[in-house]
Formats: sequence, C-alpha cells, structure tokens
Amino acid sequence: MHPADREILQHFHQIRRRTIDLLDRLPEELLSRQAEGEGLPLGRLFRHIATVIDGWLEHFLQDGQGMPSYADDKASLRAALESTAVRLATFFEADDGARMSQEYPTTLDTDGTPVIWTGRDRVLYLTAHEIHHRGKIVLALRQWGFAEIPPMPLDW
Repeated sequence: MHPADREILQHFHQIRRRTIDLLDRLPEELLSRQAEGEGLPLGRLFRHIATVIDGWLEHFLQDGQGMPSYADDKASLRAALESTAVRLATFFEADDGARMSQEYPTTLDTDGTPVIWTGRDRVLYLTAHEIHHRGKIVLALRQWGFAEIPPMPLDW
C-alpha cells in the first residue's frame, strides 16, 4: 500500500475513534434531543455517519455487503460506527490497498455530468463528511452546556 494511502486510512480511523469517544461520553437521553435548526436528533446524526459509509460501499463501490439497519440507542450506534469503520477498512485495505487508486466512473445525480472518483477520494470525502456531522453534534452539545467533548487529534 502506498504510504499516503496508509495515512489517509489512519486519519479516517483517528476521526472515527474520536466520534465513538464522543458518543461514549454522552448520556443516552441526549441522543433523542434535536438542536434548534437541525433536521435530525443527535442519535440520528450518529447513525447517519455510519449509514453513509454503508451506502457508498453498497451502491457506488458495490462491495456486496448490503445495507444494515441500526437502532438509535447508544449501544447500537456504537456498534454501527465500529462495524462501518471495519467495513471501509476491509474494502480499501484489500489487495495491499489497490482499491485506493482504483477509478470509479459515475455521473452526478444533479445533471448527469460524468465524473471519475478514486477510492482515495471517497475515503477523504467520507472522512470530511464525518467531521462535518461531528461538528454539528459538538455545536449542539456546546449550546446545551455539555462540557465533556473530546478534542480532535493533533497528531494527524
């Protein structure tokens, strides 16, 4: 595997560990709470982070693993975050990381424009997506006075 691809996957795992750490610190009752202006309660945001990986791997990258469903309780959300991290890593680490540089041609849903993405690009996208939604969760928690928010790693 190319060292840069190893770093990209390591970065994904660091972010995922922080997301799980944040979930672990939350009281269960906060998972049903919804921030003002937000479309989903916290539990559904955590679930969304997991299901987007399932969606990309099943529908676009076609790993054949299906679309599991997850409940919104803390234990189920933690299991979903753990299993989708393993799913992503298993897919992209196979064959010494060959799928990281593989091209995946597709079209944009908005206007049918042809696009070619690489596995590397998709891992970076999924990591950025997780950071975005983790940020929304952290913002809501801070507005509610929750103080046990783990920092993002400084070693990446």
